[in-house]
Amino acid sequence: NTCSETSFARAADWLRECTLKHDRCNRVNTPKEWAPNRLIDVGSGSPFPDIIKLQQTKGWKTPIRYAALSHCWGAILPPLRLLQSNLHALMDGILLVGLQKTFKDAVYTTRKLGIQYLWIDSLCIIQDSNEDWDLEPSLMVHVYGGCLLNIAAAASNDCTGGLFQKRPSSYLGPCLISVENQNEALISWYQLWDQNLWHAEFETAKLNTRAWVLQERMLSARTLAFTQAQLYWECRCKRASEEFPLEYPIELFEKWQRDFEQPRLHDRLKTHSLNHHADSQLGNDHIPRLSLAWHNLVMLYSRKDVTFEKDKLVAISGLANLFGQQMGTEYSAGLWKITLLSDLLWEVNTDKYARDRPLTYRAPSWSWASVECPIKYLPGWIKSKRVTIVDFNIQRALGKSQFGSVIGGYLRLRGSLFPDLSVVFDAETLYSLRKRSLKSTELIASCIPDEIVGSADMQMELSCLPVGSYLDSTRASGGWHYECRGLVLLIERNQPRGYYKRWGTFQVTQSQTQLSFFDDPYNQASIERYVDGEEDTIVII
Repeated sequence: NTCSETSFARAADWLRECTLKHDRCNRVNTPKEWAPNRLIDVGSGSPFPDIIKLQQTKGWKTPIRYAALSHCWGAILPPLRLLQSNLHALMDGILLVGLQKTFKDAVYTTRKLGIQYLWIDSLCIIQDSNEDWDLEPSLMVHVYGGCLLNIAAAASNDCTGGLFQKRPSSYLGPCLISVENQNEALISWYQLWDQNLWHAEFETAKLNTRAWVLQERMLSARTLAFTQAQLYWECRCKRASEEFPLEYPIELFEKWQRDFEQPRLHDRLKTHSLNHHADSQLGNDHIPRLSLAWHNLVMLYSRKDVTFEKDKLVAISGLANLFGQQMGTEYSAGLWKITLLSDLLWEVNTDKYARDRPLTYRAPSWSWASVECPIKYLPGWIKSKRVTIVDFNIQRALGKSQFGSVIGGYLRLRGSLFPDLSVVFDAETLYSLRKRSLKSTELIASCIPDEIVGSADMQMELSCLPVGSYLDSTRASGGWHYECRGLVLLIERNQPRGYYKRWGTFQVTQSQTQLSFFDDPYNQASIERYVDGEEDTIVII
């Protein structure tokens, strides 16, 4: 069982080694004098009491050692939650027997590891308080960034599944294979390991499909994950499991990253490169590096699930706060002012994913948070800018931090706008743009719509706004690849003249021979002429 004495002894060893020997894991962004507003006192002494108590931490001596729980809420709300009506009752005491299994197991784990306090979202945030929900999400960067240990309920789909699971003893050892010669004489023994175990048991667990959990895991210095078969350890300096207690073989982990296209984003965020104690080590190129890390993070995050559509920006606010400490620039609905042009050029991931926008307003159309599907950023960097940012504005709900949810916003740009375009289905690139007035089948650019294209979309008048000329050296043909990328816009009829909504993205490459819209599609100058037309000032909402 994953709650065996052997398992907890191993977990205690990992925690002890990390707190005593790992300098990077002990550097935290959370101020030492900070503490969560509420914590659960799991008790101390022997025997442990059969009740736990919710405590208000105001006035407490800091720092406070506490654990935090990452878990799936599931389709069923926890029967016991912190509400305005039961706050004082929970402070008087909570019977362990009345707790959901996941919470009860988390209390047991916290006690076994010698930690007195535990943070659980549903018991430490007043669930029916707008004031609490306005405040607490902005504190996640400190709640998880400052916890001694993050306990991950990776084997459970809701609060009833618990942390602890029964398992065959064979799960914790290799498969031994004997090799014999023709005379059945033993030649040697081989050990066989499942090289996809980390991915299969931990990364693809229901818990790690949740948007909130991504930042909980990345903000925490240490995570102890309870999976179906064994315990996993993850900190800034080490990954381990009960099967590989000293350290998870790096070659297996790198193989998983390569096979499943997982960038080493987690390592970037788990190291001091995003820690305010290491400003002097960032160097002059820290903004491009941070921008690349942010793009990788957003691509990963966009594949995660949120139960409530409105949580899309809120559930990444802790990580955005952490990035903001280094970016030193304004944050606007998932994009950064200092890298706004490259941030604008996200595109929906068309591979096997449905494309849609949320039912209720969540972000301006130019933000990746405005779509309900995975997104991606193309490689490369801007060689020359084709638009100028005039100004932008984000309307936040009353009391919301800059990293929280928004209720409106606009972006005003000055650049060359190419109107009177329509979208056509093209078997090679899926969708392309053509000039409506020419009544021609000749295509001028490939495009990727933000939403599913219907028959009505084929009749819409669209416009292209080139954003930048890009250099990309990652294509299979080798060498530098030049292309123009930009936004496809749709006129917003209910707004003043010059207002648009984002419809998708487009790109024009030197290798596209069908671009008869230009004098010479292989000539860079022809593309330059395309983007050097008369400038317009437009507003995207």
